[in-house]
Amino acid sequence: MKLQGRINQSRLLPLPTSHKPTSPLPPTNLSTASNSIERRTSSFNAAALVDVAIPAQAIDANQASREGSYEAPLVQLQANKLDDHQPSLTSILPPHDISSTADVIIVGCGPSGLALAAEIAKRGVAVTLVGVDGPLVNNYGVWKDEFASLGMEDCLDAIWDDALCYFKEGKEVRVGRAYGRVCRRRLRAKLLESCVAAEGVSYHAGEVVALEEGSTSSTVTLADGTQLRSKSIILASGGAAGRFLKYEDDAPQVAAQTAYGIEADVEGYAGAYDPDSMLFMDFRRHHSGLYDNTALRQQLGKHPNGGDGLWGTEGEVPSFLYAMPLGNKRVFLEETCLVARPALPFAVLKRRLERRCAALGIRITKIHEEEWSYIPTGGPLPLPDQPWGAFGAAANLVHPATGYSLARSLREAPGVAEAVVRVLKNKKSSGGSGDGGSGAMAVSEAVWNALWNEERRRQASFHVFGMELLCTLDLEATSDFFTTFFNLPDNLWRGFLASNLSSTELLGFALVTFAIAPFNIKSKLVGHMVTDPSGAYMLNKYVNYKKENADNA
Repeated sequence: MKLQGRINQSRLLPLPTSHKPTSPLPPTNLSTASNSIERRTSSFNAAALVDVAIPAQAIDANQASREGSYEAPLVQLQANKLDDHQPSLTSILPPHDISSTADVIIVGCGPSGLALAAEIAKRGVAVTLVGVDGPLVNNYGVWKDEFASLGMEDCLDAIWDDALCYFKEGKEVRVGRAYGRVCRRRLRAKLLESCVAAEGVSYHAGEVVALEEGSTSSTVTLADGTQLRSKSIILASGGAAGRFLKYEDDAPQVAAQTAYGIEADVEGYAGAYDPDSMLFMDFRRHHSGLYDNTALRQQLGKHPNGGDGLWGTEGEVPSFLYAMPLGNKRVFLEETCLVARPALPFAVLKRRLERRCAALGIRITKIHEEEWSYIPTGGPLPLPDQPWGAFGAAANLVHPATGYSLARSLREAPGVAEAVVRVLKNKKSSGGSGDGGSGAMAVSEAVWNALWNEERRRQASFHVFGMELLCTLDLEATSDFFTTFFNLPDNLWRGFLASNLSSTELLGFALVTFAIAPFNIKSKLVGHMVTDPSGAYMLNKYVNYKKENADNA
C-alpha cells in the first residue's frame, strides 16, 4: 500500500494559485472587515483547497480544514517562526543510519513525537524521529494540577492561583483552579533530555512525501528522494498527518478553534482585570458598539445601544478574551473563537482584540510577539485497520470542545509506548511470525486500540456532540451554557476538560447539566440531540457500536 503527499509538521504546501492567500496582518485597525465573515455558514468547500499529489480516493474531505483552510498562509507563518534559544535536534540527537531498518519511525518532532519517542526508547526499542528541525513556537496554557501529575510542573514559567471568567456584565466567575503557562523552551529541553537519557532515539531531518507498506518493512520517502525503512510507522505531525490516514465516514465534519494573540507591554490592564489571576474567558461583547474606556461602566441590560450591545448581530460567531498577566506590565492577550465551522478568520479576531482592548482602557505600548493559533477540532476518528498509527493531534487527541491536547498527549504516551513495544518484542521473540500480520499493521492496531478502543470512541462521540452544540450557540446562549458549566460539581467539569470521564460518567455529566441549566439551554440540548447529525453519531456509538463491529467482522 502506497500513499503520496507531503507531510511536515511545520510547513504546509502552497495553496492553489487561484486562491489569494491572506497576507500577514499589519498593525492597523481592521474595523472595516466585512460583517459577513463573522456570520455562521456551512457552505465551505474544504476539498477545493487541497493541492497535493495524492490519488483522489486517498484524500479525506476534511483535510484542508485540518491544515488551516483559507488561513493556511498564516498558519504556516506561525509554524515557521525561529527561536535561537532552542538548540537544533541535530545538535542533541544522534543521526539515523539510513542503511538500517528502524524498529519505529515517528514522523513529527513536536511535544507528542518527542514524548512518545522517549517512552518507547525507555522500553528498549530504538526509535527514529523524522521531521523538520524546528523549535516549538506555540503558547501552551495548562491546568497546574494536570501538569504537576505528569511531573512537568518545572516546565511552567508562570502560575496563577485562580482563573477568572466573565460571561455577562457585572458577573465575575472564579474557577478556583490554578493555571500555568508552559515555557516552550523548557518543555522541549525536558523532552529532549528524556530522549537522550533513553539512549535509543535518533533523528533524520526531512519532509515526508510518501509512505509504503511492505511485507517485512515499510518505506518512508522524503522530499529529497531519501528512503528510510522501518518495521513500523507512527505519525505525530499534527493535522498534516491526515493525508496518510483513513477516517470514519459517518462523523460530523472537522471544525476549528482560531485565536489571534499578542505578547505585549500594556498600560491599564490592572484597571480592567485582576493582575494576579489568569483570565480564562471574557465573553462580554466589548469588541464593538462602545467608545474607548467605557466597557467597565456597562451594566447588564443597560447598554447604550440596547440589547446588551448586540443591535442586530445576534447571529455572529462568539469569541472571548484570554489573557495571561506576566508581570511588569507585560501580558499575553488573545482573542479566541472556541469553535466554528468554517473557522473564524484571524483578521476578525485581530479587529475584535484591538477594539476590546480600547473599550477596556488597555493601551498596547509594545508588541513582542504575534501568534496565529489554528486548532482543528472534532471530525471523524481514524479507522483502526490501516498500516500506520498516529499520536497527539494527528490521532485526534485534541479535545473537540476545548482545543486542549498537550496534557492528554503527554499522559497517553507511556501507554501507547507499552503497546508498541509489546508487539515488536512479540514479533522478535517469535521470529517475525507473531500474531497480527505484518509488523507495521500489528503496531498500528496496537496504537489505535490503546487510543481509540470502543469505550474511548463513545467518549469522543459525546465530546463531538458538545462541540457541535457550541457551533450553533449565539452569544447569549454561549454565556448561559458556560455559566451552567462552571456551576457543575468540580469533578464533572474538570473531568470533562481533561477527557477523564468514562462514557457512563459523561451521561451523568449530561443529566446534571440538564438539571441545572436554564430553559433556553435545556431546549437547545433537546433540539440538538433530535435534529443535529452529531446526535445520531453519538447514539450510534453508544448503542450500535458492537453490532457494527460484528457485522463488519
